[in-house]
Amino acid sequence: MNDLRRKIQSLPKGDVHSHLHLSAGIDLLKDEYPKLDLSVPQYYKGFEGMMLFIEQYINTFMTSSEKAINLMDIGIRSSMADNVTCLEASIDINLFRFFNNSVKELIEAVDRLKMKYLGQIDFRPEIGIKKNSPSEIIYESGIQCIESGVFDGLDIYGNEKGMDLSGFQELFLYAKTKKLKTKVHVGEFSGHETIEKAIELLEPDEIQHGIHAAESGNTMHMIVERGIRINICPQSNIALGAVADIYAHPIRKLYDSGINLTINTDDLLLFNATLTDQYVNLIEHDIFTFEEVNEIRMNSLV
Repeated sequence: MNDLRRKIQSLPKGDVHSHLHLSAGIDLLKDEYPKLDLSVPQYYKGFEGMMLFIEQYINTFMTSSEKAINLMDIGIRSSMADNVTCLEASIDINLFRFFNNSVKELIEAVDRLKMKYLGQIDFRPEIGIKKNSPSEIIYESGIQCIESGVFDGLDIYGNEKGMDLSGFQELFLYAKTKKLKTKVHVGEFSGHETIEKAIELLEPDEIQHGIHAAESGNTMHMIVERGIRINICPQSNIALGAVADIYAHPIRKLYDSGINLTINTDDLLLFNATLTDQYVNLIEHDIFTFEEVNEIRMNSLV
């Protein structure tokens, strides 16, 4: 391990854009399941290619509540192995299908995970809801999760193009009354207009990805003016083809515009790049200095 990697690995870090059941480090996962035949590609054929990989490999493995919980548990331990001290990770609400179709049982399982790692890591689970979810999932199950007191945030994700987010407006308002942090995935594959629309409609605290804000000075100004943080996942963006490579990534432009941003893993299991890996990569490719990366690291701990 070189000096730079050793230095960064030793620093406390925050991962604030993560999907917990997809956050297991591959080495830890294979230690736990040595017979698991899983080869993670370096690149996917876009968002649809990633979803196909999940369907073919992850969903055929994750077949019970025990495996779902264990994947999330390994995700937490993988974060701790990289000296992540603050982990904001979404729990896909649809995982309740493994818990006797009971949202209550899923909530109880998440609460047990919080208790298990209390004092070891600042684990802040978020309610994860796909944008194309039926209204009973959005409101009945979503409100049940909000009122449980177990979750610290709300995150909506999925296909970005042509999605009407108005069905989430009341849920976001209600989450805010309960002091939950609100996040929306937008602007990775969709243009800057979709980011502005999501901001106007949902008034999120944070945007997941949001890299196409760099297309518009007005969009970047709106983000800065409203104090919205953007949680960027460079390796995810590259692997999914949202950008060609690290040099084409607009993260530097977003940083220079004054936007408060963070660097995150997204799905460690799918993209196989820790926070340390990504910080080192950005420095070694002269995108940021160590001092700038350290500033971004500190953003994630606030």
